[in-house]
Amino acid sequence: MRGIILSIALAALTAFADESKAIRCDFTSQPEGATVIVDGMTRGVTPLTLYDLAPGPRYVRFELASYEGIDEFMFLREGGAVSKNAVLSPVKGILLLLTEPTGCDVSLDGVSFGKTPRLITSLDAKDTYRLLVQKPGYQPRTVEVKFNGRTPLVKNESLVIDSGIIEVTSEPAGAEVTVNGHPRGSTPMKVEGVPKGRATVEIKKKGFEDESRELAIVAGESQTLFVKLTGLPGTMSLSSVPDGARFYVNDRPEGKGPISLTGLKPGSYTIRVEKEGFATATKTVTLENGGVIVEEFRLDNVMGRIEVRTIPSDVEVLLDGSRVGTTKSKGDDGDASEVFAIENVREGEHTLVLKREGYADATKHPVVENRKTQTVNVRLKRVFTPNVEITTDGGVHRGVLISNTANGVEVEVSLGINRTFPHNEIRKIEFIK
Repeated sequence: MRGIILSIALAALTAFADESKAIRCDFTSQPEGATVIVDGMTRGVTPLTLYDLAPGPRYVRFELASYEGIDEFMFLREGGAVSKNAVLSPVKGILLLLTEPTGCDVSLDGVSFGKTPRLITSLDAKDTYRLLVQKPGYQPRTVEVKFNGRTPLVKNESLVIDSGIIEVTSEPAGAEVTVNGHPRGSTPMKVEGVPKGRATVEIKKKGFEDESRELAIVAGESQTLFVKLTGLPGTMSLSSVPDGARFYVNDRPEGKGPISLTGLKPGSYTIRVEKEGFATATKTVTLENGGVIVEEFRLDNVMGRIEVRTIPSDVEVLLDGSRVGTTKSKGDDGDASEVFAIENVREGEHTLVLKREGYADATKHPVVENRKTQTVNVRLKRVFTPNVEITTDGGVHRGVLISNTANGVEVEVSLGINRTFPHNEIRKIEFIK
């Protein structure tokens, strides 16, 4: 197109030019410094004054780097002066801005152009620009842009992450991770987007001591954090029914129950419970970190039992020299007693002695077996052992006191023979030890 315009202009100049009469021509431009081309010939830069142009039509072009060229036509008349001013428009550059990552905001002096990838065609090609590219979590980047006229410019920029990465592992795994007070998940895990600077990492797991670490986070760098957790001690409370059993933990005597053991390490424990006359109880338990185990052992009684029946009743019963009770009457007319039970008798032979005043002591040697009942039936033999001495006018009488009533004192004077002494006949009564 420019060639066609130039050809037309030259043809017109050839037809109308009259070089014998020069005319003054002043050329200016905004901005200054534009090259002035008259009739296809470069004559200088603005501001420019020419005195050698003859009357007639002239073709003038203004050119300046990074500005759109302007074409003008003038008709010069003899004896006149001409001024021509050109206001040049800057050429717009073509910029394609790509970033990694995408979605970065692009701005110039606080004015946003949008997000990348971005095609920008509103900047003057003549200037140099410093575009700000930024995205949350990344360090902002300044991109310098200088156009070469309308030649398309492609910029591909990579932003450096503005935070660090922490790879957290723990032994055991499954610990909760908190970074700067914010829960981030459970180990093993990768914590991304940790702001640069000082970071506080807390690791917690039930049954273990809490751990805390201070890390210096450098933007764009990854750190590895391994924490071996320390288990909290556990507690074990042990008791038995009946009470008073001896406890052994991993074969170590711990005393009579109930007992409480503290400061125990996690792991497996074997508990053994022993009590005389009861079956030994054993149990294996697993104590977790910081755990509490409460165990009650109900012991199985394996001791024997002795059932005693006596004729007569009201017989004192001694087992191995210790009094254990007295047989009771059944309440009927018979002489036999109710069953007198002796519980929790250890296995083996025992000595059973039965006593009642006026009867000969009876001794038995029952052999007791665990979990079984031994029956002992005893008929005591009467003996004549005087315990009272009565003096009357007729003499001194000894016997066993039967009763003391209004009618007199009844005394067994010989085995099976009773006599009643009236009170008015009795001169003295003495008890025989």
